[in-house]
Amino acid sequence: MATPAVDNTPRVPSDIARSRVANFLSAGSNFYTMGIHRGLWVHRHSGAPHVELSVYSVPDLKRVPFKDAVSQTFKKVDQHERNYGPSWATHWFKIATTIPNIMNGKTVVFQWDMGCEGMVWTTDGIPMQGLTGGDGQERHEYIVTKKAKAGERHTFYIEAACNGMFGVGDSAMVPDPNRYFSIKTADLVVPDYEVQDLYYDLDIIKGIAYDTQNESPRAREAVWVINEVINQFILKDRGSIKRCKALTSEFLSVRNGQPKGQHQITAIGNCHIDTAWLWPYDETKRKIARSWSTQVDLMDRYPGYIFTGSQTQQYEWLSELYPSVFEKIKEKEKVGQWEIIGGSWVEHDTNMPSGESLCRQMVLGQRYFEKHFGKRAKIFWLPDSFGYSSQLPQVLKLSGCDYFFTQKLSWNNINKFPLTTFWWTGIDGTNILSHLTPADTYGASVTVAELTKCTKNNHDLEYSNESLLCYGHGDGGGGPTPEMLERLSRLKDVDGLPMVKSGKVLDFFQGIEKHSRGLQSYNGELYLEFHRGTYTTQALVKRGNRISEFLIRDVEILSTMATILAKSSNKKAEDSYAYPINDLEWMWKLLCLNQFHDCLPGSAIGLAFKDVHKHHREIISASLSLRHKAQSAIIDLRALSDDDKIQEGLVAFNTVPWERTEVIEVPRVRSVPGLGAAGYVAHTPDIPTIDAEIGAKAYKDDDGGYFILENQNLKATFNHDGQLVHLVDKKEPERQLIPNGARGNVLKLYEDVPIYWDAWDVEIYHLQKWKPIEGEASIKIVSEGPLKAELHFRQTISDKSWIEQTISLTCLSERLEFSNFVDWHEAHQFLKVEFVWDLVSDYATYEIQYGVLRRPTHYNTTVDSAKFEVCGHKFADLSEANYGVALMNNCKYGYATHGNTQRLSLLRSPKGPDENADMGEHKFKYAIYPHQGHFNASNVVREAIDFNVPLSLRYAEDQRVRSGTVLRPLFQVDPPTQIILDTIKPAEDDQGKGKVLVLRLYEAYGGKATALLKSRLSIKRILVTNVLEDDSDQELPRADEAGSFKLALRPFQILTLKVQLSA
Repeated sequence: MATPAVDNTPRVPSDIARSRVANFLSAGSNFYTMGIHRGLWVHRHSGAPHVELSVYSVPDLKRVPFKDAVSQTFKKVDQHERNYGPSWATHWFKIATTIPNIMNGKTVVFQWDMGCEGMVWTTDGIPMQGLTGGDGQERHEYIVTKKAKAGERHTFYIEAACNGMFGVGDSAMVPDPNRYFSIKTADLVVPDYEVQDLYYDLDIIKGIAYDTQNESPRAREAVWVINEVINQFILKDRGSIKRCKALTSEFLSVRNGQPKGQHQITAIGNCHIDTAWLWPYDETKRKIARSWSTQVDLMDRYPGYIFTGSQTQQYEWLSELYPSVFEKIKEKEKVGQWEIIGGSWVEHDTNMPSGESLCRQMVLGQRYFEKHFGKRAKIFWLPDSFGYSSQLPQVLKLSGCDYFFTQKLSWNNINKFPLTTFWWTGIDGTNILSHLTPADTYGASVTVAELTKCTKNNHDLEYSNESLLCYGHGDGGGGPTPEMLERLSRLKDVDGLPMVKSGKVLDFFQGIEKHSRGLQSYNGELYLEFHRGTYTTQALVKRGNRISEFLIRDVEILSTMATILAKSSNKKAEDSYAYPINDLEWMWKLLCLNQFHDCLPGSAIGLAFKDVHKHHREIISASLSLRHKAQSAIIDLRALSDDDKIQEGLVAFNTVPWERTEVIEVPRVRSVPGLGAAGYVAHTPDIPTIDAEIGAKAYKDDDGGYFILENQNLKATFNHDGQLVHLVDKKEPERQLIPNGARGNVLKLYEDVPIYWDAWDVEIYHLQKWKPIEGEASIKIVSEGPLKAELHFRQTISDKSWIEQTISLTCLSERLEFSNFVDWHEAHQFLKVEFVWDLVSDYATYEIQYGVLRRPTHYNTTVDSAKFEVCGHKFADLSEANYGVALMNNCKYGYATHGNTQRLSLLRSPKGPDENADMGEHKFKYAIYPHQGHFNASNVVREAIDFNVPLSLRYAEDQRVRSGTVLRPLFQVDPPTQIILDTIKPAEDDQGKGKVLVLRLYEAYGGKATALLKSRLSIKRILVTNVLEDDSDQELPRADEAGSFKLALRPFQILTLKVQLSA
């Protein structure tokens, strides 16, 4: 009978054993020559005659296509001859290799490390894979041949981009324009597969030893195994390597018990590629090709490997610039190794885009997938956006998505999000099955620590014993590496660890549906307790987004009107109006691109924002031109038949769905029909004068030295600093809206120094350190009325910055408006405006996409206080049971309400990653709208839309101008109170012909609503459809009144209708 041997050596203490293991497995310790890394690669050769380099340096920071680059003159260069730069430059290297005799018959790999990113190209222009220099996310190897022949030559190209995986920034991520790179490695090597195989085993065993329960029998045995391997390891002794491998294989061969009792992990490869962040859009196009070509190559090497990629904008760029890679992806998708996911045009911000923008993200994305892959994405994949709107569940379910995935809430810096797998319930009651990976990252490396974290961090194990592990280098792209795939192959079923398998995300979610017990529901927004400064940073981007959204809406509505009119006119076909379908698709793509989650939030580098601003200018310019063209067509098509008419005047176009009477730059225009147009002939009663007694007026109160704006509705009193000290609603003259001693329109400057993420974060402590901007204003009356009364002041903010403000009240308005011009040159300061109201409510109401969200006005719990800065769209409202005030804006998104104090965030001044963020001139407006009744019974939604969508005026003469209605609305909602008609356009498949129209409506206040949809058009039928405009059997019922249909919407419902017109 065998007995245990006597160990005559001392037992090694655990901390010493740990250090020994670390040294043996380290790639860079002082004892490298005694460790395993020295044996991973053998037969290293560099320099001539085996490796010869030549280079073409592209001038002027241009990015040129392959055929242009290789047609240039390449200059021979030694590996260490020079440095390459500056930042963002491109250098093309021609690599000519000759196989040494010692490598005959072996797999030969080319190792390249230039410290930056690169792409390997064949000599006939096929992109093969990406390369990443440096350490951390390195990818240095390219397989030259799997069976080398001595003396054989292999030539290929490397397109080297002078930027790292994370741009060219410093520790604050601010780009250095003069980064240079050198060729550290340009070698031919042969992999020692036996040693590499042993190394991957040891990497797993090390994780079991130190990243599980350290004192468990399994962990302690793991320490013994590694120590014994080190004792037996002799690199040049193949027998030693085999004995070591036998030890590791025996340890890893021990399986778990019954699979049902183990935590199940689905591992999916991905590489999150920020469409712009620490690099511009054009560099992203190359990152996509580098990353995705690499993954296709890995699929060939690892047949069981599955990868997923989102963002259809990136697919479109790839298909245009790298068609061969795109075709390979389509092939891999067909065989099940590539999973399309996401459904949206980009991985966009969800806080600030409008409701229609959220819909168009999905329309563009899903239609692209359907066209090129024959299917739609069922999983909305948004791992890195900064919070998630509570209207998303409804938009997603209406866009073909049944599941939602993220991980960003793990970044919360006050409260830990309580759920992992759950039903997310939107403001309308829609549920979507959701999962937050408990690994707390989308860039996992498939380590034992990450698998253990999936179990320890999972909040719902008793209900769903499954997790998703998203692995692969990300943010700057890259994706999984061979090392990750080797670990994954060894971790499928190892005793003491969760069970993990490569699989599709769709299969994971469908498995949850099949196997999980009852799941919890989480209602409302998924608020990220972090990155709250992104509601305000890069104010010009926010302004460009808001203006672009409304201008595109104008173009669609007016172009639809013109198309319908042209169809019904007697003019020849060549003279008729054509709907600008291609222009609008182009504009929507640019707008949706700019809503990427580092662009619209303002957290990218300055170079990226040059593109963003350029795109917004292009959208605005094109929209104004197209709007003008549509208006001209409408005016011409509605011209009078009297050719002798000599007159001039205005045509006012109204693209909101209710009638308006407003003061404009010329005297007021009355009764402009909703979604229509009206004419006003000069020198006629069409344009009336205003009696001073009923007009607006501005005057100074000599007794108190105050300045007053007053009309039939409001009386507002200001001090010398432009601060609101009294406000009276004349409908309730006894109600003083400003408490005694309090003020409104108080400008405050807060010190804004976050812990780290400068452009992203404003921290809770910023509310403790501020100063009022007052004392140097010189308010004056600039317009006494009667059409519009105005006050103006200029106030110094600092010795570098100042603000000019015009406060106005028209003869008709129930809004008090504040127009601002700021010259801003601050550092880590945050400008806000504050109003204190004599109102009591424990919540405020904020507009979000296609609805509103109520948030607390107190700090009762840490969940409440974490929302010290929140996102809202056109308004935030504070209401008691019978009265309220709305604070509106035309391009801002950051709000806060605490107690009876409302704040609107105006400007920030972070210094990274864009050191010039927000510096310069800014224009913006905000307004206050007092109203009788609670918000739910108010006209706040309409007033906020009117504030953002001014009437559009056109000069017209002779028969092209008439008194009264020029164009009656195509559609009306009666009454236009709760149900808002937001979108009118041709159906996506109508190709702009105007035979089938799409309407999008929503219930705005949170209550069931009924109304009539009226139209003067000849309608065959109206189908209820979804965001993607799928046909359905559900028809909108007709009402008794001719041309009318019955509408019935549930709270916050989004209703999309497909209107089929009679021929």
